[in-house]
Amino acid sequence: MSSGMKAKRSSGSHTRRKLLTVEEVELFRLTQTAGSGLDPEVFKILLDLLRMNVAPVAILLVLHAMCAARQRGSGPKVNATEAP
Repeated sequence: MSSGMKAKRSSGSHTRRKLLTVEEVELFRLTQTAGSGLDPEVFKILLDLLRMNVAPVAILLVLHAMCAARQRGSGPKVNATEAP
């Protein structure tokens, strides 16, 4: 198989699926029953990150930091004219 075909195949495997598997639907229902209030799109993104072997602890730390910033009312502010 040529390298071009391999690249096409691998890039196609990273596209996000629209539908959940039966197990994923059950897991989503479990999160809803537990009272998480998790948005279905956020749930899909989290599943995609886990499928890409992102460490669950890393996901948790990012979510925790995002929630803490939101509670402080100092969410990330982006200014296109300002240098980092």
